[in-house]
Amino acid sequence: MADIYAFPVGVPNEGQPVRPAAVPDELWAAVESVGAIIKLHGVRYREIPVPSTLADFGIGVELESDNGTADNAEAHANGDVSRCATGWVMILYCRKSRADWGSKWRCVAFARLPLELAENDALAPSMYWEDMCDFLEQVVPDSLSGTVTVNQNTSFGALAGQASAGCEVRVSWTPLDGSGPNGTMDAGAQVNSWAAFMASAVRFEEADNR
Repeated sequence: MADIYAFPVGVPNEGQPVRPAAVPDELWAAVESVGAIIKLHGVRYREIPVPSTLADFGIGVELESDNGTADNAEAHANGDVSRCATGWVMILYCRKSRADWGSKWRCVAFARLPLELAENDALAPSMYWEDMCDFLEQVVPDSLSGTVTVNQNTSFGALAGQASAGCEVRVSWTPLDGSGPNGTMDAGAQVNSWAAFMASAVRFEEADNR
């Protein structure tokens, strides 16, 4: 599957992307909705390829958030990603509706999020899941499913005494069709919903550290 849209890296989305041949109208409307999004502060966006085995077409966007703060940006530059959130979201499209999706559309997403050691307990997975659900919009009821994995790293030897924790979220859902302009699927809103969730995890950690 060829890329259908080159997502701009770190620059305003100026002009209109060129539409390749054989791209359905409803899919191209979704591409345009991604191109028209207002990028969230502190979040970096980059196009990534979507495996051709997943669907007939796909829009993939990699996301990274340190909330744009000086401390987090410096930590990221120094290789310390414990205070950054990274992940991606893919909007999949099949020409014919799939029974397991209940639609032609499906979103799949992943996020690796920071977690304070003091919060690494049995309640952490449900806390992240509930926070995520608050950010996802325009989702078909009962179509959301996924996993939350919490991990802790303990260092030994020369690095003894250092420890860190993190959280990984893997999720998929069926987006509401007809939620965008002229009854199209608003893929841009799906991308920014996931971006907002990732950014919120960094903001929550900063608030706890104050």
